[in-house]
Amino acid sequence: MINIRYVSRNAKRPEGGSSSSSHIISAGSTRFHDSSGNGTNTGIAANPNKMGNLECRKSSFTGVFVVNTPAHDHSGVSHLAEHMCFRGSPYYPADHELFVANALLPLSINATTYSGCTYFYVQSDNKALFISAIQYLYSGLVNTHYDKSKFKAERSGVLVNELTLLERNIDYLNNMAIRRSDTSTMAYKHAGGFSDSVLAIGFDDLIDYKKRWYDGEHITLLVSGADTDGDEIISLSRQAIAEISDIGCNTKSCDAMPFNEAAEAPASTLKRKASVPVCHISRQLTNNHQVKPIENDVSTWWVPQEFTYDLLDVEHQIKSRFIALGHFFIDDEVNHAGMIALRFVHNTKTSTQARTDTHKKVVSVLTEFNVEAKPRLFTDNKLPQAVQQLIRDYQQQANSRYSEPHSPLKTRPFADYLDNVHVCRTGKHETYDKSKRADRPIKNNWVSTTEVAVELKGKKSAQLAADYSSLLSLENLPALPKLLHKIAETPVKAAQNSEERFQSIGNNWVYRVDAQFHRHLIVIMTSASFWQPRTNGECYALGVARFHEHIFIYGAQDRQASLREVWCKNTLTQNDLNTGISKSPT
Repeated sequence: MINIRYVSRNAKRPEGGSSSSSHIISAGSTRFHDSSGNGTNTGIAANPNKMGNLECRKSSFTGVFVVNTPAHDHSGVSHLAEHMCFRGSPYYPADHELFVANALLPLSINATTYSGCTYFYVQSDNKALFISAIQYLYSGLVNTHYDKSKFKAERSGVLVNELTLLERNIDYLNNMAIRRSDTSTMAYKHAGGFSDSVLAIGFDDLIDYKKRWYDGEHITLLVSGADTDGDEIISLSRQAIAEISDIGCNTKSCDAMPFNEAAEAPASTLKRKASVPVCHISRQLTNNHQVKPIENDVSTWWVPQEFTYDLLDVEHQIKSRFIALGHFFIDDEVNHAGMIALRFVHNTKTSTQARTDTHKKVVSVLTEFNVEAKPRLFTDNKLPQAVQQLIRDYQQQANSRYSEPHSPLKTRPFADYLDNVHVCRTGKHETYDKSKRADRPIKNNWVSTTEVAVELKGKKSAQLAADYSSLLSLENLPALPKLLHKIAETPVKAAQNSEERFQSIGNNWVYRVDAQFHRHLIVIMTSASFWQPRTNGECYALGVARFHEHIFIYGAQDRQASLREVWCKNTLTQNDLNTGISKSPT
């Protein structure tokens, strides 16, 4: 049985759950980003801003599953495992369950993966719906039975699309190039994976990883609710989870991947005071968006995460001292040893003596500042405030390291950690090449979704939507992701012009839905066929959202983006034909 904890500063914390699990999360890490498997990592959140008003209500409920998911390489298997938790289970078999619930029900569900742990969270102001969502999440966590077609669609389609979107950012790309070139024993293990590395994950690798880490021993559920009884929430959550355990979603045991010890989850990236690129390596882009060969030496000092706050405060001052020699930056993700990286990218390949001289200058500048150790608590501004607070409160209750934030920390003086420096050399790396991935399906024999959302026989219905049909409403639609605001401005301005509903830039697109079709949207969205582009792996994100009082269908990192206008028109038209009314967009 998993450990269940009620965490609230407004209510007495009762004892609950099993005492067999005492998994302690230290602090979170840089989000590669999330995730998350459903859009949060790249600004395409599955349900962004939807719960903004809900978070202010005292009656809202928040739940977070904390899963110990260590990363031992750059494969991205922990990231893929997060994604697969939403691809159906014996109790909730529909793999479009998440999308329907987030769009039409008064709740928010999502997840994000760090190098050490994965957080799955839910928020709702409806107690019954909240408990059902807890059950839905748990059923996906412990499920290890998947069709290989779903595995391939998620890995080679959705996940690759997500990572490709990230890798189009040259600063992200160059920082990842450093990580891949780092041979230090302290080097980061990139939990998110890369668009090429995830393709090496086999089906058995995924199943073994989930059986090893997604079990009761490595899962803790945190729940809270303002002005509510903690014992009741724990009891209801335990009952919901017990129903899944009785079914036996993951009752078989088998050998797991040969990993030894579980890694602690490091602390999340702290928000810098100014928006600047993390890494600015000299580069030159050609017309086809490829980086020319880069040969830069990179020097790295590893220091405990407790120095992060003071270092980020003086990062810009340090940068300004080395413009002529190179670029200094802090990679503030926490590695497996609880350390962060202080990086210095030399402007050119350097001799041993030149590097030694530069190292002395960097150390000299770093020691000019008063850098003291301070506790580092979980922070991730892309997560709802209530979720962040729940995780922080849990850390303070469960880990003595954070229970007394003003007590002296057991670290050596900052300068002692600057005696050791590791040097690596970055190599050539490519950015997104549109000709390689744009507008092509993953498999030619997959069901076509470029013309119309074809109804699929045998597809399971979304259980949460069926159980709470009275709560389904377009009023629950989320806000349009910020990444798509610029694209949506043109259709908004042309709202009176029926010819300008669709707009796309690259592989991202939006389609403004005319008011006469709004009454059909709930039926359309609860159907599995509508979500085929996402479940088939053709795009990274698909959804329906509001923007400036208009409703949009949207897609992100979609390989069939140029054909989605026809798909949207035909999908809406087909529904009208089914009801005996024809109001086809012209």
